Amino acid sequence: MVGLWPATVLVLITIALIYFTLFQILKFLYRKHFMWFIASIIFLSPFGLVLSQARNLLDLMWILLLTPFYGVLILWLTTIWIIRFYCLAFATLLIIQFLLQSRKNKDEPKSWDNFDVFLVHHIKENIYSATRVETIVSRVARKGRILAEDLWKCRSLFLAIILLVTLASTFASSATLRNPTFLEAQQFVSTDKTDSHLYVEGSYTCANFASDFRRNAQGAGYECGYVYLYFPDEQSHVLNCFNTTDKGIVFVEPQWDKFVNVTAGKPYFNDTTASLVYNDTVLWYYIDWQKSSMVP
Repeated sequence: MVGLWPATVLVLITIALIYFTLFQILKFLYRKHFMWFIASIIFLSPFGLVLSQARNLLDLMWILLLTPFYGVLILWLTTIWIIRFYCLAFATLLIIQFLLQSRKNKDEPKSWDNFDVFLVHHIKENIYSATRVETIVSRVARKGRILAEDLWKCRSLFLAIILLVTLASTFASSATLRNPTFLEAQQFVSTDKTDSHLYVEGSYTCANFASDFRRNAQGAGYECGYVYLYFPDEQSHVLNCFNTTDKGIVFVEPQWDKFVNVTAGKPYFNDTTASLVYNDTVLWYYIDWQKSSMVP
């Protein structure tokens, strides 16, 4: 136990340095532009969910050592709700920025208000080249520049609209899906052709099987989830599940079109036809069907 103290102290020092640096970055952004500071806080805030999954002090230290950026990356790779969160949060921030900027520029004269005077002066100095066509082109250019300037001022609003449309599309796509009955799940599994693919290491693996199976299930109108299994020695596996209306959550191994059992603390592949060279005891698993669900 005494030998662990140096390593623990080193980890604590590393954590302190990481978050001191992060604090300095946020401090710089705050001084540079307050909106950048707020945007950074919004970006890092989902890391709080990752921290909440810590079961003990050792877990907490490990998660802190991974840094908020890595924690947010994990959420991006394993969840979908974070897209909705970012769309809504950043759209709100951009709308606020647009309103504040509009109020700030309300009394400022447009930079092109005196363009007519400049144009007349230019024509007088270049009377021989000031044809009607050139005058029309100059006016069109003036209107185009004014329009471009106005559009640039509204860039925050346009970005906010794009983010809100993205958010609405994610809700709309999920709203058309429903949970199947167990019989419907069985019928779908029996007709799905995902299992006809060949497993190719590094090219078409369990994640590809699960992704294709889920896409096919959603195409059939069923809500289907990813299931991330975590084994000892940093081994993992991905499969699928349905939340059936009559039998609850059922797990499906898409590589063999087979309903399987997933229980923390018990082997997984013993319930399939796979042969393994590593320990397949399920430490914990994570279900993602557009909402976060942690199962120890």
